Amino acid sequence: MVTGLPPYDESNIFARILRGEIPSKRVHDDAYAVAFHDINPQAPVHVLVIPRGAYVSLADFSAKASDAEIAGFWRAVGRVAKELGLEERGYRALTNMGPEGGQEVPHFHVHLFGGRRLGRMVPGAQA
Repeated sequence: MVTGLPPYDESNIFARILRGEIPSKRVHDDAYAVAFHDINPQAPVHVLVIPRGAYVSLADFSAKASDAEIAGFWRAVGRVAKELGLEERGYRALTNMGPEGGQEVPHFHVHLFGGRRLGRMVPGAQA
């Protein structure tokens, strides 16, 4: 059981995108995942990949998703990166968890960034 996580909120923006209540520019859609362009891109290519299931975080997804869901989701992440042409020059896959990790939407998701040199992932630590 994953503890310390808020319950899943069915009204979060990604749940609403999955239900078709909010439009998105989809680049992938299968039984396990949906991928779409971020509405506020932080790189020339910025796509979000979300599982179809109601999972708050990576820890929640890892604990509760079936083996098929986990495999299908991560295969979708790799497939999307390849289909977007990100593999040749490189890209970043990022997931945030909780307030200190910068998670803004309480639905597990992976950001794919590419199309330019991305620089340091995390600025130097401050004491």
